[in-house]
Amino acid sequence: MTPSATRRTLLATAATLTLLSGLPAAASADTAEKAAPLVVGTERTFPPFEFNDSKTGELVGFEVDLVYAIGAKMGRPVKFAEYKFDAILPALLTGTIDMGAAGFAKTEERKKRVNFSDTFYYSGLSIIKRKGDTRINGIDDLKGKTISVQLGSISHDRAKQIPGAKVVTFDSGADAILNLITENSDAVINSRSSTDFMLVQRPSLASKMDRLEPINKSEMGMIIPKNNPELLAAVNKALAELKADGTYAALEKKWFGYNDPANGAK
Repeated sequence: MTPSATRRTLLATAATLTLLSGLPAAASADTAEKAAPLVVGTERTFPPFEFNDSKTGELVGFEVDLVYAIGAKMGRPVKFAEYKFDAILPALLTGTIDMGAAGFAKTEERKKRVNFSDTFYYSGLSIIKRKGDTRINGIDDLKGKTISVQLGSISHDRAKQIPGAKVVTFDSGADAILNLITENSDAVINSRSSTDFMLVQRPSLASKMDRLEPINKSEMGMIIPKNNPELLAAVNKALAELKADGTYAALEKKWFGYNDPANGAK
């Protein structure tokens, strides 16, 4: 073999080895990308969707379980990052987290800034008053009253629309209710489903207040950056599969004690 032929053979062999050695690396990188943790912003003051287990100190709840199930369908481990409620959306917009899951109601204002997943739960807002308070029987009776709400929530948005109302904000709906019990406010506006769960869990509070019929209906979804349509599609696909295979229905029954047909459980 001539020197030039030998050189060509060696170069070809080296190129082949280089190509082959790169295949596992590329496959590994692809696998790692698929298995990258799904970083989800949340807060633990919205039972039964997200809250603190007093016995274990763990983050638990309906939406927490649902996010874990979505991650499993997507083949990605879930990592929760905790914030105050009004800090979750900014964290999403800066790319600190991949998704937000904290009982976010779909509003036109939020839709301008983020994408929402398909609706995973239908809820609404309710007025809570102290038992025996005959002054308040509906939304119009809150004019000029002091109203406790969770900061940054749709309850907060609704309260600000009431003429003459003094709106007092708290980090959680539970704190807003405690402010009512101590007679520092006239009423609370809060999520119906969250309020009902709290009243079942804390009978001592239930005996001191009345919840009026919901004043509206709202849809809950998980928030996802507008620049990540692939994640939105993957989350919606996983959610649809969970509703179809019975997982969603089992989780809803676990946390609410019943299945609401409006939520699409099979």
